[in-house]
Amino acid sequence: MAIIGGGVGGLTAGIALRGAGYDPVIYERAAEFGEVGAGISLSPNAVKGLESLGFTDFLARNANEPMDQFLFHWESGEELLRYDRRDTRATYGAAYYQMHRADLLAGLVDAFGTERCVMGAALTGLEQGGATARIAFADGNEVEADIVIAADGLRSAVREMLFDPGQPRFSGHVAWRALVPGDRLSPRASEASSINHIGPGQNLVTYPVRGRSLVNVVALTRAEGWTEESWNARAAPAELAALFGGWADYVGEVIAAIPGDALYRWGLFLREPLVSWVKGRIALLGDAAHPMLPYMGQGASSTIEDAVVLGRCFAAAADPLEALRLYEAARIERACFLQAESNVGGDRLQALDPYALRDNPPKNEDALGIFSYDPARVELA
Repeated sequence: MAIIGGGVGGLTAGIALRGAGYDPVIYERAAEFGEVGAGISLSPNAVKGLESLGFTDFLARNANEPMDQFLFHWESGEELLRYDRRDTRATYGAAYYQMHRADLLAGLVDAFGTERCVMGAALTGLEQGGATARIAFADGNEVEADIVIAADGLRSAVREMLFDPGQPRFSGHVAWRALVPGDRLSPRASEASSINHIGPGQNLVTYPVRGRSLVNVVALTRAEGWTEESWNARAAPAELAALFGGWADYVGEVIAAIPGDALYRWGLFLREPLVSWVKGRIALLGDAAHPMLPYMGQGASSTIEDAVVLGRCFAAAADPLEALRLYEAARIERACFLQAESNVGGDRLQALDPYALRDNPPKNEDALGIFSYDPARVELA
């Protein structure tokens, strides 16, 4: 069994499949696992999945629990909405966590181990026939596997080869991300909460990670097009400051504290929903199957859901092909729902009049029932 992609989805799938009695090999195009990414939100639906794989203590040690999620007016700094997360465990059966993505990745690597990871493995070809699939890599190596799980992200080579030859399209949304040392900001930024300032067409959110030592900063803005050669690029804090001129003092202070080499700009891209994630012995998982905009904070969480359910399907099915059919049937409706809600979330959040958001709050994750889902217990079709 082969897993293409060694990110959060691929590693979680590897752990789940090992728990089901399989011994997958992960093929990752990067040369090594490193200190990548910034903050990541893990809502209760994902946490229930990770805890079912043995990560309860790990999350308690390495993640923060935001007690409140605040929405503030972009200009006045006035509080518009507050979501109290203190009863999340009692209501949904698990905590809501925020942490450094690299810390989560390191924990997954430790749990899976590196002995079954092949690094620097860039996929160039994939064919299936009979009882196996043949996988070719850029270094000339070829391997055979009875099952292939493609967890290779938004720009999935497997998706392009077998499921959807079209290219991702720019969504009109841009994410700016940075990690700021906590001691460069006021104590407010390091409190156990998520602080989100929202305005017409854009917003900026902060929350602490690694205890209070770092503050994750995410700004979301709009653009007519994406001209960078890469989907992400280093940016100057002055660029971000220009976009947020006239915003509340807190926003200006946060942007001013960003180290000159710490800011990155991401173009956010979309793909159309697929009617199927499985072809023969090959299946898509995570962003390869259902990339989504970050406005519901469900990108990583939905990927973790996929991986946990995949492992359960392989544990329950009579044979691997039946397991893939179970996996698709159990996941595709849920993932398409999350994808659709996430992709319209920016229009809801970045309303032209923030007071309209206050007076008529849109359905959030609680109202939509997103947090109630439990990938470790959901019925398999």
